[in-house]
Amino acid sequence: MPQTPKLSPQQKVALVEKIKAGEISRQAAAQSVGVSNTTVRQWLRIYESEGADGLAPREKSRHLTAEEKQAAVAEYLAGGVSLFDVCKKYGIRSPQNLQKLVEKAQAGGELRGYHGASRHRGGAYTTAADREKIVRECLADGCDYGAAALKYNVDYKALVHWVGQYRAGAALHDARHSSEGTSRAKGRARTVPPMQRMVMVLDCLENRKNYGAMAQKYAIAYHQIYRWVQRYLQDGWLGMNDRRGPADDPDPAGEWGKIAPAGEADAELWVAKCKGVPEALPAMLRRAGYSWMMIAKILFDLARM
Repeated sequence: MPQTPKLSPQQKVALVEKIKAGEISRQAAAQSVGVSNTTVRQWLRIYESEGADGLAPREKSRHLTAEEKQAAVAEYLAGGVSLFDVCKKYGIRSPQNLQKLVEKAQAGGELRGYHGASRHRGGAYTTAADREKIVRECLADGCDYGAAALKYNVDYKALVHWVGQYRAGAALHDARHSSEGTSRAKGRARTVPPMQRMVMVLDCLENRKNYGAMAQKYAIAYHQIYRWVQRYLQDGWLGMNDRRGPADDPDPAGEWGKIAPAGEADAELWVAKCKGVPEALPAMLRRAGYSWMMIAKILFDLARM
């Protein structure tokens, strides 16, 4: 496929001015330089809103504030104006960007301003209690990771990971027990304990295998949650281990038979007393159709993996 020719800012301006002077149609102009009609239309809109300087390369993109985004979306939804008209008024270069903002607002999402925090790499030391406080505040503010990262001077990506851990019921360790920021941790996937994997898998199945949403919710890779779900569907809870190939029995010596509860009532009490179990996991297993006896066995096996 031939590449689209790259025009200089001066060539773009000259072409736009010919169109505005009526010397050439928009379609003919697009064909003459080998670009789409939509591209020429975008150049026209930029020229009309920003002048000739708008067609010059920008050293840094302009970002809208939250108020500007909300105003642009509200004006479009009020009717009577097109995407192109609103883009021209608010300096939004692509109608597709405005369309995404509209769809996000209609879905109930919050339109936030850009603050550059996604690249923030704060170095504040945090204890487990500090991290839990930051995570709780971040969740209460609608997961505004950027604002929380800047406020507490913590790493943006680390904060996203803490929120994912917290949602899965995992413990948040302090910096002394973490490899975050070390060369040893670079390029290595974080280990997710089997019980937390089980929470993520059951949550994914309850949400009709929405792998993308689960990957975002728990701050893990799409392929990870997909693989864990497939292993669970094939091997049950035994598929939550780290080994490749067929799932191994975590209790080859038969220790469970010596401590297994006598009945459902005893099993429910046994589960309630288990330490290190994510709060949501027993209820999720019940919704999945497991008895209390089976849940007790599942927790026993997961703890030994």
